[in-house]
Amino acid sequence: MNTTASPATWWARLRRRPLFLAALTALTLVLAWLLMPSRANTAATEYFEVKRGDFTVSVVEGGTLTALNEVSVRNEVEGVARIIYIVKEGTYVKKGDLLVELDSAQALDQVNQQRINVEKASNAVISAQLTLDIQRSQTNSDISAALLKLELAKLDLDKFERGQAYVSLLQASNKFLQAEAQLKVSEENYRNSTNLYAKNYETKQKVDSDWLSLLNGYNSLIVASNDIFLLREFDLRKQRAQYTAAVAEAQKELDRVLQQSERRIAQYEADLRTQITTLELNLRKLERDEKNLAACKIYAPQDGLVVYAISDNRFSAESLIEEGATVRNRQELIKLPNTAQMKVTVKIHESNINLIRAGLPALVVLDSMPDQPFRAVVDRVALLPDSQARFGNPNLKVYTTEVVVTDPLPDVKPGVSAKAEIIVTNIANALSVPIQAVTTLRGRQVVYVLKGGKPEPRPVEVGLFNTKFVQVLSGLEPGERVLLSPPLDTGGRDLEGSLLAESDKARSLATNLPPARVAGVVPAATAAPPPENGARARNLRGEPERGAAAVEPGAARPAPAGGPALAGGPAGPGPSGFDREAMMREFDKNGDGELDEEERAAMRETLRQRFGAGGGPGGGR
Repeated sequence: MNTTASPATWWARLRRRPLFLAALTALTLVLAWLLMPSRANTAATEYFEVKRGDFTVSVVEGGTLTALNEVSVRNEVEGVARIIYIVKEGTYVKKGDLLVELDSAQALDQVNQQRINVEKASNAVISAQLTLDIQRSQTNSDISAALLKLELAKLDLDKFERGQAYVSLLQASNKFLQAEAQLKVSEENYRNSTNLYAKNYETKQKVDSDWLSLLNGYNSLIVASNDIFLLREFDLRKQRAQYTAAVAEAQKELDRVLQQSERRIAQYEADLRTQITTLELNLRKLERDEKNLAACKIYAPQDGLVVYAISDNRFSAESLIEEGATVRNRQELIKLPNTAQMKVTVKIHESNINLIRAGLPALVVLDSMPDQPFRAVVDRVALLPDSQARFGNPNLKVYTTEVVVTDPLPDVKPGVSAKAEIIVTNIANALSVPIQAVTTLRGRQVVYVLKGGKPEPRPVEVGLFNTKFVQVLSGLEPGERVLLSPPLDTGGRDLEGSLLAESDKARSLATNLPPARVAGVVPAATAAPPPENGARARNLRGEPERGAAAVEPGAARPAPAGGPALAGGPAGPGPSGFDREAMMREFDKNGDGELDEEERAAMRETLRQRFGAGGGPGGGR
């Protein structure tokens, strides 16, 4: 048996086995991808030497050039009015020039009729005022009599409290003191008589007489004491109550007189107020009618170019601005943009809005004059996000910011496209590295430092950033060299270099399985969205990158169906192998057939967001 087969025979056998042929083709493509010269490895070995220098932080956004002062001229006539004159559009007017004249016949009739109504109301006010004055004079006499009676009652009460009560109490106290002194004398006489009687020097009658005198003294003292008690507790209180009641009655009478007077006066005052209110209403109506008449002629509030107002609503029923047209109240007629000073209105993303404040310097470049920057300053930053910008993308939040151009501008018209670069700060003697040199590993910001000819991850603390560089606060020293992009073979190692636990890898596989994919092509619906403006700034400040917050860096990932594993994972099953053309179509933005440094950096960042810490295609373990 001939065991040697010709190439034609082998080819015929292979054609009868299409699955084997497809697998062989896939293996060939994978080997070609892995073995072909690639600038990815070369780019990974490119480095940047860390050094100190000035570090400028700025935010660049595009916008539209508009006039800083733009006045809208509106119809202030109530109701509707007809235009009988309007200045031609495109005319440059000065402040005070006549812009629009409206038909004033009806407004003039209203002013004349209202002047008659004001005159009638003025006469009614004068009559009501005279009637009120007469009533006030009549009530003043009644009030004066009541006040006099109250004053006399108060004097009687004051006399009692400040003199009469004291005199009565003093007299009673004197009687008590006299009785007390007499009692002491009687006690002494009785004591002496008793002693003498005991020695037979005094008679019994004398002793009894002194005893009776002593008893009378006790009784007199008790009576005087009771008089003081009755005077204090009853007589003085009774007299005080009588005088107080007299004062209260006089006060009540005065109150009655005052209330009656107030009621009568209030009636006349109400009539007067009614007449005054009627007059005020007529005066305001006259003022409004006169203002309405004056509004029939509209003058320029400032210098500017006349532009007829056009409604932004295509379904608006408002007529064109022209002579003979009828306009409603508050309808916009003319716009007067003052082109002497211009501003650029830009939208700042929410990730950068905390850096922007009024007063920051800026540079403005017009699209029509890209080589001539103009100095500017931030004038206003909106407090709330722009609601109009969220219609297309509800998750997009931008803040309207006005940048005023301070340098003189050439003869430009409003509406020109421009870019504004807002200078946030300029840090002297700062360490900085390119933005692409910083990556996130296990939730920490790291750079890869060349040490001993090999890249070594090192944690760093980052600060502010601009479009190219990021400030390094700690972790690096001047003269050290860092890779411009992380290496593609970081595998499943953490900062300490140890492999991740198998349980962590299994958990990562269980929770981060990607959906089924066409061979070698990542569907656009499942791809992580590119970071919005400022998303990298949040990452550089230590927050998790978007789309990879729950992924363990370095964990093995299953490959898309029919392709090799990414980040060192096992190759995915399928007959077709890795589709290099699909990868080129996705990341070759300029269409030159090759991936330059920026395109490869974007590819690594996208793959890192989709599949974890590893950033590029691998061939399995």
